[in-house]
Amino acid sequence: MDNATLITGKKYIKDIFSPEQFFNIPEYQRPYVWGEEQILALLEDVSKAMENDSNKEYFLGCMIWNTRNEKSSKNVEYTYQDILDGQQRFITLYLLHGVIRDISQKNDLKGNVQKRLVQEADDYNNIPERNRIEFEIRDDKDFLEKYIIEMDGTLQIEKLEQISENHKSGASIRSMANGILIMKKWWDSKFSEYPGSEEKYLADFYRYLSTKVLALYLATPNNLDDAYNLFTVLNSRGLQLQVSDILRAQNLRVIENSELRKLYATKWSDFENSISAPYKGFDDFLWSLVFIKMKYRSDDNKSLTKAFEFMFKRNLLVKGTETLDYVEKYLKHYENITNGSISNRESLNLFGNLNFILSSVYGSQYLTPLMHYRECFGDKQIIEFLIKIDNLFSIGWLLGRRQSQTRTFTILRRIDSYFETFKKKERSLDEAVEDFLNDPCLRYDFYDEDISSEKPINIEDFVSLLDTEKWGGFSGTRVNKTRYLLLKMDLLMGNAATILQYNKDSSSIEHLMPQKIDDTEWKIDLLKHKEWVHRLGNLSLIDKNKNSSLSNKLFKEKKVKYQGAIETRANTNYIFITNPDWSIEAIEANHRRSINILTQYYEGNNLKTFLQIKKSLNNPNLF
Repeated sequence: MDNATLITGKKYIKDIFSPEQFFNIPEYQRPYVWGEEQILALLEDVSKAMENDSNKEYFLGCMIWNTRNEKSSKNVEYTYQDILDGQQRFITLYLLHGVIRDISQKNDLKGNVQKRLVQEADDYNNIPERNRIEFEIRDDKDFLEKYIIEMDGTLQIEKLEQISENHKSGASIRSMANGILIMKKWWDSKFSEYPGSEEKYLADFYRYLSTKVLALYLATPNNLDDAYNLFTVLNSRGLQLQVSDILRAQNLRVIENSELRKLYATKWSDFENSISAPYKGFDDFLWSLVFIKMKYRSDDNKSLTKAFEFMFKRNLLVKGTETLDYVEKYLKHYENITNGSISNRESLNLFGNLNFILSSVYGSQYLTPLMHYRECFGDKQIIEFLIKIDNLFSIGWLLGRRQSQTRTFTILRRIDSYFETFKKKERSLDEAVEDFLNDPCLRYDFYDEDISSEKPINIEDFVSLLDTEKWGGFSGTRVNKTRYLLLKMDLLMGNAATILQYNKDSSSIEHLMPQKIDDTEWKIDLLKHKEWVHRLGNLSLIDKNKNSSLSNKLFKEKKVKYQGAIETRANTNYIFITNPDWSIEAIEANHRRSINILTQYYEGNNLKTFLQIKKSLNNPNLF
């Protein structure tokens, strides 16, 4: 950023609302969302500051503007500020001016306020009428015209209440209507403290607000990118924008057609609302798109902002509709992957259940290659790919090895490579998919010294870990590893048509032999108890309420309590149905059974193995 272009300073409220100042809320901004807590805090802060010392200034915060020059329909040039940061406070102040005007009985105060809200037309000096603030969203603009610009508009209490309660109205309109009502109620309460002096208090408040309340401002002349780069290093009292907001602004501003720009602005809001678990937020989803496009990590994508700047510079993406369509395309893949719509007659709900397990306890890394696979190959053998990705990623995670991004990038490049052979008609789609699914990059022991220093995964190390690890002793985020294994056992033991359920707030890991025992009641050697209490064979998933009520009870009591209440917990059901009692011998047998099932599944690493396990469940001698 060129510091010479950065304009900084401070402005009192009277200067912000002075005749030469005009403001715009771009369509890419978030809605006005301030409610009672924020509005009352602002009113109370200003009023208390005035009452304590009317000569002392009150700092409102910082605002960031992007200064723009345009010509009106009458060919009159004017300057206005796109508000990038501080719009919540600015709109609140604008609403407050309207409320103050309408509750005042003094014509001079009313007139003074009105000049701040709207520039009056002056035909002799070729000055058109213009609102101090403009919204590029039509409904918000119409609301301000009717209830703020128009005299006594804020006194239309019944209509404002209807708007604030009407969920068909836009979020900004509802919040602005509610804001006016909150301010009106606050003023009624404040006037009750000054009976007979209401008008004097109002005038004093307005004078203090105008001349002692100030904000710092930073503006970049018609350079939105610089303004947003500045914004990212600042904090304010308002809602902090994310990198996704910057990206939205950068792309919307290059769309010249206003209707198309508004359409994509609405789409972007829908994009953000569509992202949920396992992503932590929309920015997290955007990282997946960076990795899909770039397929490597370096200083070029050290941050999300730098990554998109690099891609725009290298023409990997083009600002505008191309980038927005790219985001939308992968968002649709994300939705189809996570909404349970992918299934087939053979595997039934396996895809949805695997995705559910991963999204519940693992994280979002698996979605990057999965979305790109679907972009290239559609749903053809996608369940096979998810099985391989799930097993590959989970083994490294369970072994305590940091998930290698290098492996992910290799997989993404191989997807592109095989898809390219299909596009060139060198392979049919079936052949391209089959060859990719058999590519060495999807094997546990894959190793390429030219692209990675990571050691290949040894399946025997994983089996040994399953056997010896004290999974029940994990705490913090490590507990998710145990949850993952128990959910995987429920998946493998259950009916393929069952939809798995799990909520960490209502489910927990049960030690079938309690962590604390009475040796006379359980009749178990204490050394044996210590050896086996946290091993996989002694663990199951159950309802948390039942766990808390029976955690130290005997197995038979638990069995009666749990009966008929754990339909989706196939592994837990199996344990209680097949074991009349619980002993070290029973734990060891269940432990061997669990390890054998998991080992068979991971070694087979395909749908065929999954189906074979299902067929074998009726043969108790297998495990």
